Amino acid sequence: MKKTIPHTFLIALVFLWTGSIIDVPAPLTEGIASGIVTADNQTGSIEDPTPGFVREVTAYNVGIREQTNDEPCIGAAGKNLCHLVARGLKICAANFVDLETILNIEGYGKCVVLDRMNRRFPHRVDIAMGEEEVERTLEFGIQRLYVEGKREQP
Repeated sequence: MKKTIPHTFLIALVFLWTGSIIDVPAPLTEGIASGIVTADNQTGSIEDPTPGFVREVTAYNVGIREQTNDEPCIGAAGKNLCHLVARGLKICAANFVDLETILNIEGYGKCVVLDRMNRRFPHRVDIAMGEEEVERTLEFGIQRLYVEGKREQP
């Protein structure tokens, strides 16, 4: 009995340590999951919905060089993210789907992937916020949310 507690503690510790890099499949949500295409499914088929995943979701401020790169307003898709965010469009960055994929994020809604993240975050989603929203970005922090993706059909 005494050895059970340390083993259980060790297993829990390993799970917590690796939990941030493991995508946890989530059940399909009625009405949201139709037409999902994952990075593994390049066919563009929307007949077979694929379940989303619980992922780490963070936020960043477009237009701030320290949070982006030498061209802080230009995203990986070549579009001016500062102008798009200022117009109220929901933009995000992710590496696990194609650019221009629409992600549906639990509690946030839909955003279009027009940017990429540092390669050390292959499964994370980063929501773009305006340059003046630094406090809101900090308050957002790191959240684990259900995320589904859908590539628009040509």
